[in-house]
Amino acid sequence: MDRSLIDLWLEMGPFAKGIVYLLALMSVASLATAVERLIALRGAREGFARLVPQWQSVLSAPIAAEERREAYDRTVRQSLLSTGDGLRRGLGILATVGSTAPFVGLVGTVAGIINAFEQLATAQGGGIGMVSSGIAEALVTTAFGIGVAIPAVWLFNYLTQRIASLLVELECRAQELAVATLKGGAR
Repeated sequence: MDRSLIDLWLEMGPFAKGIVYLLALMSVASLATAVERLIALRGAREGFARLVPQWQSVLSAPIAAEERREAYDRTVRQSLLSTGDGLRRGLGILATVGSTAPFVGLVGTVAGIINAFEQLATAQGGGIGMVSSGIAEALVTTAFGIGVAIPAVWLFNYLTQRIASLLVELECRAQELAVATLKGGAR
């Protein structure tokens, strides 16, 4: 029995097709979010260059060293929080898709199994051939749900790690600048 995906699609019920459409939409949303975040991460390094002059102006302000350090720490902390928040924007979409897509596929699985049992109940001669389309429907939605979730989770983890790494790098640069400037001012 050779069936193509087109044959399976044509035999699926409207509910299962709706599940597949929903999963396709979830997949597109997660991929679009990931691409947009990758572009944002690439541009983040350029944003770092804009922060250094801001930090230098705080470090060279004509105020007492103690106050200067406190102002600098507040400025750096605000920059880190703002940058981190901006870079994490949209990651919730990836997390949501990664965690819910298997369950959406499972809803399609349940619908497919119900369809298979309904076919079995209405069939006079019974047999595996009578329920195969419902079972295939169930397996397709399950596989599609998992197939949507895995890349979303991978992309979420990758982007989260890249963002954390960039924020650490930014904080290290801020500390290096502070040490270099404050040592120079203490002489």
